[in-house]
Amino acid sequence: VDVFGHLSTKSSVSTSKLKVSGDCTIGGNCKANQVNNLGSLRVQNIQADNLRSSGYMSVAENAAAGTFYAEGAVNIKRLNADSSIEIRLGNRSTVEVMRAGGDIIVKPSSKLINALMHPFRKLTCTTIEGTSITLYRTTADLVCGEEIIVGPGCTIGEIRYSKSLTVDLKSQVDRTVFLNQ
Repeated sequence: VDVFGHLSTKSSVSTSKLKVSGDCTIGGNCKANQVNNLGSLRVQNIQADNLRSSGYMSVAENAAAGTFYAEGAVNIKRLNADSSIEIRLGNRSTVEVMRAGGDIIVKPSSKLINALMHPFRKLTCTTIEGTSITLYRTTADLVCGEEIIVGPGCTIGEIRYSKSLTVDLKSQVDRTVFLNQ
């Protein structure tokens, strides 16, 4: 399914590939092998092997993917990736619960136009869980992982780690817990 322009459906969509180059609203669930959003995608639940977004993505409930990559803005209740999650912040973003079987990377977008959006490029989360986690400009209540790097601009309530922890001087972490395995 290729969306050029506008698509709005109250039902669910199942396809091998969903490409959005405009505005797409799916009132039900979306299941696809590959999702590539270059515009605005709003959905209740989404499941894909490879999920990429270079615009705005809103998922009211669950987003499940093998790999997840977003550059721009996201608003997701629960994001689970079997492999990895990478979010390049172009604007204010929210993910209540983020979990990955591997790496999680959150950093500012590299696009030049986003330099003007610097104060708004932040991610807010309740919980982040992964193996190797690198965070920039992120606010979270709880971060859990083996190897954690907290870059500048972060405010973290609690970090639980089992191998290594690095915290930038321009970030605030209220509590750290080393977990013996």
